[in-house]
Amino acid sequence: MNTCYYLIFLFLLTSFSFGYEKSSFYSALFDDDTNIESNTEEEGWQSNDDEIIEELKSHRASYQLEQDLLANIYAPDRTYVSVHDNRIHPSNFSYFTFKNHGTYRFILITLHGDADLYVSTRDKHVSYDNYEYSSCTCGIDEILIDPYVKRPIYIGVYGYSQYQISHYRLLIELVDATIPTDEIFNEKSTQEQQTSHLDQKPSQVVVEGEDNRSHLLWNIFVWLLNILVEVLT
Repeated sequence: MNTCYYLIFLFLLTSFSFGYEKSSFYSALFDDDTNIESNTEEEGWQSNDDEIIEELKSHRASYQLEQDLLANIYAPDRTYVSVHDNRIHPSNFSYFTFKNHGTYRFILITLHGDADLYVSTRDKHVSYDNYEYSSCTCGIDEILIDPYVKRPIYIGVYGYSQYQISHYRLLIELVDATIPTDEIFNEKSTQEQQTSHLDQKPSQVVVEGEDNRSHLLWNIFVWLLNILVEVLT
């Protein structure tokens, strides 16, 4: 009888130990899964925070760079011959014509929206697919024109289609008023040729008039000679 009690007690003790080990195993397994999920969430949040921080740093750097550029543009030692404040509707152009000789810088500052700068010496109505010089950024656009570029210069300001309206300021800066010697010589030669051509036209008319009078006098002389011959005969 005692042996039976002993066997029953031993069986219960073994079952209890196995159940405890099994529950401990599952508990450890579930705890590990929970830790893995928690770590994954923490890594995801950390990654998002890093991206946001980097984006904010980039925006702050761009803003600081733009402020530095504006401070440089509005420096008191720079000379501007023209300033235009205007607005442009999406996918439209505003046009300007510039004729001065020398070295100039065209600066386009977008105050709201996005405006781009296009320049041509051939077509008065310059466009985004018909131009010679362009600056298309999301910030400040600049184009430097040297004295050898043909005049007049046609300027086009384009309003980007993503914005309902764009406000801009166009500044024309005088960089150097010096005109190269060969450019002056070519301009004088062209003017002299035009003047010479105009001076020659009256002389050609005069020569043509003298030829006509001589021809008329000769015809009169021959007519009188014929009459005289008929009278004598």
